[in-house]
Amino acid sequence: MRAAVWTGGRFAVAEHPDPVPGPGQALVETVACGICGSDLSAVAHTADFLRASRDSGTTSFLFDPARPLVMGHEFAGRVLGYGPGASGPGPGTGVVGLPWAVDPAGTVRTVGYSNAFPGGFGERIVVQAEALLPVPESLDLALAALTEPLAVGFGNVARSTAGPGTPAVVAGCGPVGLGAVAALLERGAGPVVASDPSALRRAAAARLGAHAVADPAGGEDPVRLCAELAGPRPLPMVVVNCVGVPGVLDRLLHTVPRGTEILQIGGVMTEDVIRPVVGIYKDVTIRMCLTYPPREFGATLARLADGRLDPGALVTGEAGFGALEAAFASLRRPEEHIKVLIRPGLDGVEVRGSGR
Repeated sequence: MRAAVWTGGRFAVAEHPDPVPGPGQALVETVACGICGSDLSAVAHTADFLRASRDSGTTSFLFDPARPLVMGHEFAGRVLGYGPGASGPGPGTGVVGLPWAVDPAGTVRTVGYSNAFPGGFGERIVVQAEALLPVPESLDLALAALTEPLAVGFGNVARSTAGPGTPAVVAGCGPVGLGAVAALLERGAGPVVASDPSALRRAAAARLGAHAVADPAGGEDPVRLCAELAGPRPLPMVVVNCVGVPGVLDRLLHTVPRGTEILQIGGVMTEDVIRPVVGIYKDVTIRMCLTYPPREFGATLARLADGRLDPGALVTGEAGFGALEAAFASLRRPEEHIKVLIRPGLDGVEVRGSGR
């Protein structure tokens, strides 16, 4: 199959072996695949990314960087067929799914972070059949690729104490952060303040209904703004940190009010330093976030399908396999894009569309 293969530190369009579904697995033709912040981190900080997996005993993200890798886990596609003993939506059905597969040794692998299970930057992928959900006809199949990143925001907010009237801050307004903004609003939290140095992303948060936005690059403190808007109420705050930059968590520990709950979703790939005693004195709770209730994936797909969320407003660019290098570069400049979808049928080496 044709794919954007990452090898030697670069992406190149090449022929890659077709994945073959094993027992309990499905073969899916890629229609669209989003570029995740984790993909950017895996490329920019490969050694740290792999070391974190080894140090934590997490085998699902381990791959061999010396061998060809096809990344991409935020996929939407059409069912082509099934392996032995597997069943699910019929061939031709549009689907999304959680990106996991079990290798012959019984180890769970993340599609797109495994040399054996190529991701959505290729024409075909293999996933466990039970991971798939059919996409309702009311939703554009390519836009359904937003389900996975938005579900991360919704799913982790579902693990928090946020509820009606909870003051909340979201730091970092990429798709995960925007999902968190929408999730907090759905739960009746407020005021909800969204913070991002990108005017494009702050505007997206405002369109979702954030009560205020802050520009940290301009010296605006979202925690202080949230506290001012909340007034003298003694309610604890929930802060969702979707920023994968060292120093942000420590800064939050110093600025949040007593009793705050911090959800750390942004993956800082390098060493970071915090001063724990500051958080101890404030009785701050820090929840490190990876997994979330699986039902939130399907619930987020339903939100997209019935119009409660508009995924089209978050997709600011599309690119083919040959433009993956350009797409990665543009997403490292967050003032240019929110979400870029990779579409196998597109030609060229530039990203189509602009968020600016």
